[in-house]
Amino acid sequence: MKAEIVVIGGGPTGCTAATLLARAGRDVLIVDRDSEPRMVIGESLLPAGNRVLEKLGIEMDGFIVKRGAVFSRNEEIERIDFADAVDPHWPAAHQVKRHQLDARFRETARSAGVRWLEAQAMGADLPGRLRTSAGDIEAEWIVDAAGREQFLARQMGTRRRHELLRNAALVRYYRGVNLVEPAQPGDITVSAFEGGWFWFIPFADGEWSVGVVTTPGCGIRGDRWEGALALSADAAARLAGAEQIREQYGVQDFTAYADRFHGDGWMLAGDAALFLDPVFSSGVFLGIESADRLVEHFLAGTLDAYEADIREAATTFEKVVLAFYEGSFLDIVLAPQELQPFKYRQAIISLLAGDVFGGGPVEAQRVTRSFPAIARAIRNRMAQAG
Repeated sequence: MKAEIVVIGGGPTGCTAATLLARAGRDVLIVDRDSEPRMVIGESLLPAGNRVLEKLGIEMDGFIVKRGAVFSRNEEIERIDFADAVDPHWPAAHQVKRHQLDARFRETARSAGVRWLEAQAMGADLPGRLRTSAGDIEAEWIVDAAGREQFLARQMGTRRRHELLRNAALVRYYRGVNLVEPAQPGDITVSAFEGGWFWFIPFADGEWSVGVVTTPGCGIRGDRWEGALALSADAAARLAGAEQIREQYGVQDFTAYADRFHGDGWMLAGDAALFLDPVFSSGVFLGIESADRLVEHFLAGTLDAYEADIREAATTFEKVVLAFYEGSFLDIVLAPQELQPFKYRQAIISLLAGDVFGGGPVEAQRVTRSFPAIARAIRNRMAQAG
């Protein structure tokens, strides 16, 4: 079998790249092992991701609207509204069941003329050949968009684990989760505790995705879910009386990146290039943004600029993620609003909405460089006030 460009992975990242390449007149073949999309994590989208969704023409009807996020820690709780961002061009996103969203991406790709092969990628002889369970494919370019497995980076020995972010997650699905103020319908909630945090993501049909992420030093022994729940009164209150409707599954060691994002006859996009901790729901956003920018730079012959763009955006997110685990992010966000400099609060909301390319707004760049200092200043103000 032959193709000009073969894309490994039929999720949002792969379909975005394939669709845009096909619209540009390229012969594109997607290789994916699943005949139908699966339920996976990455269910909470970011407002800035609407740019690519609109470019592709993907409708979001039927998904619940996400206008904000709630953060809690011990007795502290605060809601942020995406409409308060520096540039709230898209003041809302959506919470999605991924198999439903991914089906729309697949249909969009097929409508653009992308060919499809249901097969497992087995290995690559670079440049020029992808080996699959259905036979070899000769291609001028291979795009790895198959996600956190980082197929090509693993094969080439260029996958690197993050030095600090080596966390693990457990995921369950529930009905009857309690909406606790100040959360509004559609909000994502992040409930932090010493050594980890819970997420609560609502869906339009009344079901919820609930996950717990724990750090290597969390100190929990035995059942991690129950141990974490005992540390978070907020999470326990939300799950009181809720019914678990699907079996638990786990993922771990998910924060990793490749040394290079492109080379002779190959390119990486989305999680196959890098994946950050899921605390700020950046996965799908960075996936589709990277796919769009990959195609733009590929067609222009400027792939080095593509890699630089994605690394810069991911580094901006990474600084916020590290501030979350270090504690200064929550110290700022959970402080009384009258003690938070509005420009910093607005900048943080912009970052959480996905305004990270080009470093984000000017104030956002300052915040990412100064989380600990800003947190100390706010703590001092709180001490003086009370």
